[in-house]
Amino acid sequence: MCRNMDPMTETLAPPGGVAAFYDRLAPDYDAMTLPGKRFVKEKPFFRVLVEKYGVAEAVDAGCGTGFHSLLLAQLGVRVTAIDIADAMVRQTAAHAREAGLPVTCIRAALADLPAVVQAPVDGVFCMGNTLPHLTDPLELRRAIAAFAGVIRPGGILFTGMLNYERILAAQERVQSVRETGGVTFIRFYDFPGGEIRLNILRLDRRGEGIQPELISLPLAPLVQETLAPLLADEGFEEIRAFGSIAMEPFDPARSGDLVILARRACHREERFSATKRSALLLSPAVAYISLTRHCERFLRSNLA
Repeated sequence: MCRNMDPMTETLAPPGGVAAFYDRLAPDYDAMTLPGKRFVKEKPFFRVLVEKYGVAEAVDAGCGTGFHSLLLAQLGVRVTAIDIADAMVRQTAAHAREAGLPVTCIRAALADLPAVVQAPVDGVFCMGNTLPHLTDPLELRRAIAAFAGVIRPGGILFTGMLNYERILAAQERVQSVRETGGVTFIRFYDFPGGEIRLNILRLDRRGEGIQPELISLPLAPLVQETLAPLLADEGFEEIRAFGSIAMEPFDPARSGDLVILARRACHREERFSATKRSALLLSPAVAYISLTRHCERFLRSNLA
């Protein structure tokens, strides 16, 4: 039987940008991503990272609804969950309460980590295709500088995103189709002028007819050759690329994901310099607070 489709509600680059996009998406996010099934798949690989690199305290940067925050907390890690979307932060906090896990949840931009996180931490985990949402190159550099500003020497950055080399080469539009509870979610890309735009089409069949809604957001198709020099500039070493969180070799033509593991390695004096650079790249509203805090920590550690 055919069903009528109502006129589509369409939102392109919603007011408020990334935060507004994910505030709108938050109620459906878990239904789209099925976090329950992913716990079983991903937990063993994160356990290896936590144990190998001594991760006792970490930041989940771009936490979404808290999947990786909860996973890390289950492994005994003290987690601070950060996201720019208020609705995502609230969902993370609710999930943590339901699971009885101590996760600190903060709404903030990635670039503002040094102002809101009790540094240093043992690792920053920036998963779920978070970094490609930073379409301004300066914004991306600020975020990486902020990661460097809160990770201890020898600590790790673990970040994952889709393999855009493969997606762009194949012009691969449809990324996923998922149906749950009478609602279908179709995630697909457009490639206007060599750029990339994320679209989420929501088809709601629970009432009369079909209620369609489309939301859309531009992304930066980040690749290994772009990220590695930025990481090196901010003091990261041992920068390695993998094709999945299982640490499979990265193949630009075939891998589904690009996962990067890097270590923060520097002396205290170098770390202080990196922190100053990070603070100078922060938004003016938080730069002074961040730099002051790190100056105090540096003086205490060196005068003790």
